[in-house]
Amino acid sequence: SVAGVILQSPLLSAYRVAFNFRFNVIGDRFPNVEYAPHIRCPVFIVHGTQDEVVPFWHGEELFLLIQQPWRAKPFWVEGSGHNNIEALLRPTGAFVDKLVEFLDLHVSARRGKVRPPVSVPECVPQALRDLGFRTSSPRV
Repeated sequence: SVAGVILQSPLLSAYRVAFNFRFNVIGDRFPNVEYAPHIRCPVFIVHGTQDEVVPFWHGEELFLLIQQPWRAKPFWVEGSGHNNIEALLRPTGAFVDKLVEFLDLHVSARRGKVRPPVSVPECVPQALRDLGFRTSSPRV
């Protein structure tokens, strides 16, 4: 079983990047748009808002395609492109902090190591709900 998925600068499909299609095409080797609704583990998406290789809207749409119980709060990196997210955030450590937050909040719970959750009011992780864990923070 998969404890969690981290998608960095994800694409809806290869053809949708190359041709800006809004529909599926036979032969697409990466039809992520078709797989996303069927994912059954926490998913964390990281995407730069100024990505010129894989448009930012691909990350946004994939996030919306993932079923609500499995969505982790996405990390939209303002001003970042496709290949500079880590470099842009290295001085502050924000990239690693967000990865650790996702792992602690979503993945550790699925491995039976429940720790007090990091406050992420936008999502209630399925793994914690499965274990009967309740969060006290209000949803925003």
